[in-house]
Amino acid sequence: MPGRYVAFAGMALLAGTMLWSGPAAAQADVNLQSRLNRLENDIQTLNRQVFRGGPVPQGGSGASGGGIPNSLAADFEVRLSRLEGELQTLTGKYEETVFGISQARERLDKLSSDLEYRLSELESKLNAAPAPAAESQSAPPAKGRNETAAAAPPKAPAQSAQQQATAAAKLPAGSAQEQYDYAFGLLRAADYANAEVALGTFIKSHPDNSLTSNAHYWLGETYYVRGKFGDAAAAFAEGYQKFPKSSKAADNLLKLGMSLGQLNQKKEACLSFAELGNRFPDASAAIKRRADQERGKLNCS
Repeated sequence: MPGRYVAFAGMALLAGTMLWSGPAAAQADVNLQSRLNRLENDIQTLNRQVFRGGPVPQGGSGASGGGIPNSLAADFEVRLSRLEGELQTLTGKYEETVFGISQARERLDKLSSDLEYRLSELESKLNAAPAPAAESQSAPPAKGRNETAAAAPPKAPAQSAQQQATAAAKLPAGSAQEQYDYAFGLLRAADYANAEVALGTFIKSHPDNSLTSNAHYWLGETYYVRGKFGDAAAAFAEGYQKFPKSSKAADNLLKLGMSLGQLNQKKEACLSFAELGNRFPDASAAIKRRADQERGKLNCS
């Protein structure tokens, strides 16, 4: 039994250290490092007791023959459970940070494309300005329309794009973690249509997986960012109902209220924000601040 604690603690400590070095480490709770240090000291103490203190007691309370006291083992179990919860929270923060970066990158790409289009349009107007007569003799309007219609058959490219989208949305073979990472990668790349299909497939294939609560939340995000607020509200509500105690439960309630607000369902939106405050008084400061802003917009009592 002590050996299991030591091995599990070592893996948890290693996973915590890897997450701490990720992109969201700068914004993570600084107390986690001190907790990891304390946990490392506890592991060293436990190692000394196991390997130098003689046989480990199999039952009863207290220590016998230099073994590990049951109280210390229980305290160590609680510390490991608490650390596991903190690692899950950090994982959620990392995903949210990556998603925010992808949205910012998409907005930047759109601005760049819009600027390039405007510049090319301006350049074409400047080139056409010196020769208005030549422009009028170029082609009759009716003939130009017919030629344009004949030269651009739209159905074949549309079918090809649809086939590509369907192929990209299919989950690859592998573990649930690998399939979730693939679906989340589509979301991170701002491929929201394929991410919607991939996340929906993941939820159907893994209804009881620990990652499914996150998948419900990100499925709602694929709808929300595209203005499909009705579908977004349904996804966030389902995610909260199925996983009311998950790390994304508070996020689901917040986005549910925001989606209902976009649908002008102010009463229902205010009820969602009230439920958020009652059920999750210890929610993160960012969630509370955003909920207060949305409540103010809707004039919730």
